[in-house]
Amino acid sequence: MAYRVFISHSAQDQGLVISLANLLSKFEVDVSVAEWYLTPGERLDEKVLEQIKKSDCIVALLTRHGMRSSWVQQEIGFSLQRGKPVIPMVEKGIEPKGLAALQGREYIEYDRYQYQQALSKLSTYVKSLKLKKEEKEKVLLVLGGLLAFLLLISGGSK
Repeated sequence: MAYRVFISHSAQDQGLVISLANLLSKFEVDVSVAEWYLTPGERLDEKVLEQIKKSDCIVALLTRHGMRSSWVQQEIGFSLQRGKPVIPMVEKGIEPKGLAALQGREYIEYDRYQYQQALSKLSTYVKSLKLKKEEKEKVLLVLGGLLAFLLLISGGSK
């Protein structure tokens, strides 16, 4: 099963979103961005919440613009309520006390003039989460096979 990341962001940060999405796709990570999948007539809030539900983790781009976006704040809150891991990428100069629900959590600092380092850290971390998920799935597959084998053997001895 693919690893899926939802990117929570301000529309004013499209360049950063595209750079991050391109980098994550190199690691075979599915990226979900609300406005990339047009569904005319569908309620936008329901569409966004559904994408978050389907995601393995959420990347919150807390830039100057993202911090002012009510959508970003709502997406973070919904993600935390659902128990989804939220990876904050915080623009340099933003006060940690302004992070609201994410205050006190570790984050990746982002410098808009040298953003490649932050994107590299972020993509490496997401890749590690993807690998953990894949390992869990392999273990479950092996255990399922073992259980099926044991049931087959025990059924044959009657």
